[in-house]
Amino acid sequence: MVLDKYSNLKTELMECIDAAVSIDGIPRVICEELKEKVAQNVFNLVVLGQFKRGKTSLINALLGAEILPTAVVPLTSIATILTYGETLCIRVYFNDGRVIEIDRSDLNQYVTEKGNPRNEKDVKEVIITYPSPYLKDGVRLVDTPGVGSVYEHNTDVAYQCLPKSDAALFLLSVDQPVSKAELDFLKDVKEYAHRIFFLQNKADYVGPDDLRESISFSKNIIDSCLESDVKIFPLSAKRALDGKLSGDSGLLEQSFLPEFERLLNTFLMEEKGKVLLISVANNILRLLSQARLALDLEMKSLVTPLEELKEKIQIFEKKRNEVAIEKENFSLLLDGTIKTIMQGVLEEDLRAFRRELTKWITDKFEASYAEHSGMSLNELRDHLEAFVINEVRQAFASWRGLEDEKLAKTFEASCKRFITKIDETVDSLLRFSAELFGVPFDIVTAEAIWSTKSEFYFRFKEQPVGIEIVASSLTLLLPKYIGEKIILKKVKEYLNRVIHLQAAKIGCDFEERLNKSKLDFRWEMFQRIDATLDGISKAIEQGLQRKSEGEHAAEERKIALSKIEQKMDETCERLLQILDKVSAYQFA
Repeated sequence: MVLDKYSNLKTELMECIDAAVSIDGIPRVICEELKEKVAQNVFNLVVLGQFKRGKTSLINALLGAEILPTAVVPLTSIATILTYGETLCIRVYFNDGRVIEIDRSDLNQYVTEKGNPRNEKDVKEVIITYPSPYLKDGVRLVDTPGVGSVYEHNTDVAYQCLPKSDAALFLLSVDQPVSKAELDFLKDVKEYAHRIFFLQNKADYVGPDDLRESISFSKNIIDSCLESDVKIFPLSAKRALDGKLSGDSGLLEQSFLPEFERLLNTFLMEEKGKVLLISVANNILRLLSQARLALDLEMKSLVTPLEELKEKIQIFEKKRNEVAIEKENFSLLLDGTIKTIMQGVLEEDLRAFRRELTKWITDKFEASYAEHSGMSLNELRDHLEAFVINEVRQAFASWRGLEDEKLAKTFEASCKRFITKIDETVDSLLRFSAELFGVPFDIVTAEAIWSTKSEFYFRFKEQPVGIEIVASSLTLLLPKYIGEKIILKKVKEYLNRVIHLQAAKIGCDFEERLNKSKLDFRWEMFQRIDATLDGISKAIEQGLQRKSEGEHAAEERKIALSKIEQKMDETCERLLQILDKVSAYQFA
């Protein structure tokens, strides 16, 4: 099976990393980071589509268990993430940072429109761990609210899930033709999702001929909309779940799910899993290559005449001073890059969003006011205040999710260019040292595994804002038409003030994150250079010290270095075998 092959290769690679860590001269921190990358590598499958297409039923079918609630009305209102765990555990994460653990029976109180209308409980997301073999090797399923229902905020939540998808599973339905809302949503999905898989659910509702006709109809429309040739897979999520729950393989095959699962797993392993295994293996080979050079340098220093060795050390120290200047230039360029991102991306995006939001929400505010003008002044004030808070919160939460991903990608793209420069500096150092001491050295190139980390969450209302001025007893005692005008004016002022304050707050949060990410990145890059310099210096100094201790000490060190060299060779051979296996496997 696809997942079994991938799992076995992961295990072999982890064993090689453990072997590398035990070798003198291999940096433990980098190895642990690489090991964590392999262990925690995930494939985010975001399930998307119009409401009532059967997204939640598909996830239950993939898991083979009725974990998520289903109903005959638009249900899901909060993004729900399912990941592997030894036991069923459900945690609710709130926008204010709180986390609570709940029972399965209480799940609908947080993720459904009925239990949590318009997300009045301010839930950020729900994460469920479950011991499904399907999730064991890094697959994460993300259930999203349906688009196109009467609940506009559900569509916003669905959009927030797009940027982090490795693949989007887009559900259509046999019993309903493709809608304009689906096509509009698809155009946006295409901008974010790396790969879109289309499934036509409820295939059991019609016969084979009608099913083919329905799929052909949907395909023609989507082909035209996306200007590409798509494939649509038939599916009966209900039969798939019933087949898995009952152990009926015949029923499961009738659901068409097994065929799609095979293709999906192949995609995930070849597109992402395979790339990660190759990248990590090459990174370990690169570390081993550098450690091998240090070993050869020490070995060479043991046989180099003392005066000649001291001269070479002085030459190397001049090179170290040149590298220090390169580090200063690197730091200045990095500062300039972050400033450009802040001014050219973040500030421009914030200004554009504020303009669009102010116009859109003002129009919506006027409509809500007209619809509820029959309320008492007290009721109208409360309604408009709640309207402002809810609408602005949802608008900023949706925008922040997309902007967060955009800034992260922009920052990472910039960092990759700097990583290339750092690697060139490191390689130059290694070549210089090898040539200086006349030892062989082959550079191993590897794609750097590095990514930004999101470490803050968005808060809407840290402090009470002055809406209370609308609620003065004097205002409420005025004639209704006068009181309404005062309330309307004050709430409009409050609306504009809240948009301005929230834009400023979220802008500061993003700047803080970018600056912190910059400092973390700079420290990590300098560590690479310093570790290389220190490794070379240490190797030469150890050789110099053993020479000064006498011939016997030098011979003992040569024997020890030969044993380390043998262990390096064995680990390199295993890594090369893994790379051969990864290249040979087609994961079919």
